[in-house]
Amino acid sequence: MSFLKRFKRFPFLAIMIAVSLIVTAVLILLERDERLPDQTTVHDDRKVRPRQKGPIPEIPAWSPQRDERRGRQIAIIIDDIGFDLRLVDELARIRAPIAFAFLPYAPHAAEAARLLHRAGKEILLHLPMEPRSYPSEDPGAGALFTNMDAGEIRSHIEANLTAVPYASGVNNHMGSLFMENEAGLSIVMEELAKRGLFFVDSRTTPNTLGRETAARAGVRFAERTLFIDHLRGYTAALTNLTQQRWLDLEKGKPLLLIGHPHDETIRALREAQRRWHEDEVQVIPISVFISIPSGKKKQNALMKYR
Repeated sequence: MSFLKRFKRFPFLAIMIAVSLIVTAVLILLERDERLPDQTTVHDDRKVRPRQKGPIPEIPAWSPQRDERRGRQIAIIIDDIGFDLRLVDELARIRAPIAFAFLPYAPHAAEAARLLHRAGKEILLHLPMEPRSYPSEDPGAGALFTNMDAGEIRSHIEANLTAVPYASGVNNHMGSLFMENEAGLSIVMEELAKRGLFFVDSRTTPNTLGRETAARAGVRFAERTLFIDHLRGYTAALTNLTQQRWLDLEKGKPLLLIGHPHDETIRALREAQRRWHEDEVQVIPISVFISIPSGKKKQNALMKYR
């Protein structure tokens, strides 16, 4: 007997099947609605942006196309990273190609380096070095001292770089005494040259030998122009990030600013982004800044940064 004849013979069965199908369809629709992601809808170029609690956004690719006659170029490094993951998360969300320097034995150094690397940020080893004020000021674990022999310096550098994954360069933490020590600094530069790493001189002493020793070893080199938060506080940091006296510094060349992960500095960085846009200031990656020969007006590097 065919199905149609059975349905005609048993109409109650047909009704029950139809009701079951309708109920199943309704349940499927309700379940799909419950699985839709919870988003705050903000229309921006016809895209929907997730809430702030979502994944850290990658910064857009840096473009070398700009008018050289307008605005200024700056590079920024934030030192002493690896202690507070909350601050690291806030810094990672700043949509500018800021670089971050990690103390090798900070408790969250490796984890923070991976987080910032995924966010498209450049990573540096913040290499501890002996200051003139030692022992009253301790540069911390992994530090290089002027009384170390070549083997000790080399082994410390290798261990410190292992502790900071993704490092493309190095800058000094303290080091007002070590940066004046030609023998020890030459060994540092030899090790960086072997690994293809660059060096940024934080200029903790006016008598630094960083440029000379880097040049002899063939290491790419740059040096700090000013500290963002030498005097700690929001107003001081914002002034250093946006001040008009930049026009008198370095005769129009790009500037290298170094700061630290203080709450006030992070707040100043957020506000500075708006002012940079208004004043046509361009933040460039440290890898771009350091690739341009010193002593000349820095030209646009033909590269992109993520």
